[in-house]
Amino acid sequence: MKTLIIVFSQSGQTRKTAECIRDGLVSMQGECDLVELADVDTSVLADYDLVGLGCPVYYYQEPFHVRDFLEDLPDLTDRHWFVFCSHGSIMGITLHTMSERLEKKGAVVVGHYHIYADVCSPFALYPSYTTGHPDEQELEEARSFGMDLADRTPRIAQGEKNLVPALEPPDEELVKEAAALTPEIIKFIIPPYTINRETCIKCRTCETTCPVNGFDIDADPPRVQDPCIGCSYCVMACPTASLEADWSLMAAHNHEHYPYMKKWLDKAAAQGEFRWRMDPDSLDYDDYMYLQHLRKLKEKKSD
Repeated sequence: MKTLIIVFSQSGQTRKTAECIRDGLVSMQGECDLVELADVDTSVLADYDLVGLGCPVYYYQEPFHVRDFLEDLPDLTDRHWFVFCSHGSIMGITLHTMSERLEKKGAVVVGHYHIYADVCSPFALYPSYTTGHPDEQELEEARSFGMDLADRTPRIAQGEKNLVPALEPPDEELVKEAAALTPEIIKFIIPPYTINRETCIKCRTCETTCPVNGFDIDADPPRVQDPCIGCSYCVMACPTASLEADWSLMAAHNHEHYPYMKKWLDKAAAQGEFRWRMDPDSLDYDDYMYLQHLRKLKEKKSD
């Protein structure tokens, strides 16, 4: 069985998960290609018996450019695919909408998988609720998922029934939350970035980390956040904190947002789907990641 895994990952957590799924597949069938979303050649997808697509969760759903990739795929009638995602608390509707978009192309979605992962966002608290995830137990579960795919997919292709797992409908509350967070709304709530010309060293990290080519620092004036999917990873990746923005308004909502996340994590823990690895009452609401980023750079400079 010839298998391909396509992954979009920024902090590395989703890619680590993809590698474990690949290891599970390889242990059963001997081969599996792994490619970054930005490098995938859609013209070769038909050469594979099974294709997987994985990404982090942004705003309760797949990143907008991943959505666009799915919608631009060619006809996939009777092709076997699987989907997976990593998230910092709430999976939302991600696996559902990814599966639905594939099924509209005619694909048969033979597996779904999600994993808890650490956060990396300017307005996020750190340590956060899922700091320490994914741990080795969860990564081993990802390997087992890959092994299961290798076992079931050929049998599905041979006509065995009842081997395609059902995905429970998403919670209506999360459907509404995701529907409200459109690209237009995200563009409105994310603060505008500016480049500090005095500290920018033109390392081009912002250009290389942006998944939608939203930067051109050589333009006059520099092109910034055009386009933008609202991941904000560029801000945290900038080695000189030269991408400046006011994150205080978004961080102020953490007092509401984190109790909301905890509600879903407590529910998952009660069902045995999540294990607390930190004290949820230990969060410091006054010290979000962007402030920590600035402080670390200042300490490094003073050294």
